[in-house]
Amino acid sequence: MSDLISPWQPMSDPVDIKHLGKLGEETNELGAAVSRCLIQGIDEAEPVTGKVNREWLEDEIADVVANIELCIERFGLDIKRISNRALAKRARLRKWHSGAAG
Repeated sequence: MSDLISPWQPMSDPVDIKHLGKLGEETNELGAAVSRCLIQGIDEAEPVTGKVNREWLEDEIADVVANIELCIERFGLDIKRISNRALAKRARLRKWHSGAAG
């Protein structure tokens, strides 16, 4: 084993950690909502709370979008680069969803 110290330095600013931690948390909650929609159906309701899966999905998408916007602002991320990539990704996925080759 090497005696070299890792060059990686974890984040230490509490606000930076809060931003990314919350984005991760909300992203995972969105994943849970997506899975529930796949398993039960988007218009079915959660058995205990009665909340419709569609509403839960909408809520979690909104939470992720809000946290994405906050992270873009906090870390000075390149919104134009992000937007261009999102546009290209949507175009490829639309083609894929339609069954077109490529």
